[in-house]
Amino acid sequence: MLSFCVVAALLSTTVVAVKPIHSHNDYTRAVPLWDALNLSIMSVEADVWWVPGDGKLYVAHTSGEINKSITLQSLYLGPILGIINGTVASATPISVANPLQLLIDFKTDGPTTYQPVLDALQTLRAGGHLTTYANGVLTQGAVTVVGTGNTPLASVVAAEPRDLFFDANIIQLYSTKPGVGLEWGPEIAPLASVDYSSVSNTAQMQELVRNAHDFGIRSRFWDTASSVSTWDTFFSAGSDWVNADDLTGVSNAWAAFEAA
Repeated sequence: MLSFCVVAALLSTTVVAVKPIHSHNDYTRAVPLWDALNLSIMSVEADVWWVPGDGKLYVAHTSGEINKSITLQSLYLGPILGIINGTVASATPISVANPLQLLIDFKTDGPTTYQPVLDALQTLRAGGHLTTYANGVLTQGAVTVVGTGNTPLASVVAAEPRDLFFDANIIQLYSTKPGVGLEWGPEIAPLASVDYSSVSNTAQMQELVRNAHDFGIRSRFWDTASSVSTWDTFFSAGSDWVNADDLTGVSNAWAAFEAA
């Protein structure tokens, strides 16, 4: 049976209320990462492009929008490490008690991009800050990194220890396996997502959330309408991460939902 443990000392005793909100395309915000953290939103997403000639992972929506001053390191990994270590001030701490989910959307070829992403995580890894699966134990870290987009599942499954995880297809959890003799679980895929247009109705969405929870996996649906009624539908279903572009609007909607 999969066991969970925490081996790192808490770097902050402050605990914030978890909001089921994911900052979709976070890097497009006025102040990436910080806009989310200022609202105590603890899940953000970066689209990553590996350019071998430069030896860098750039963050951009399309290859044509690459700005060579904006890298995964400069926009996310460096500031995150600073917040954890206490050298960078943040309205919301990042710690084992308040973990951040970082989705890395592989835009370039998955197998080619995989090792550079692993290498980029080394500073967080060296500090013991990454959620890690090793020797049958999943240990919660201050940061849980989940690969999506072109992330190669086979590479994730083969990794031992593992600190880069996979975003599974929530519709296929019962119909597919992550590998021979393996079952889905948070040690491979702590998150399962799908384009909401692939879901027939609210009842199916609710069923998919329950299915994910049966595997110990958190749920997310993307490309959803940006409205209070839509957000409330996901809140009511217990969806773990409500994909959102309007962070203030969805945060206010969550506060109203909680107060109702």
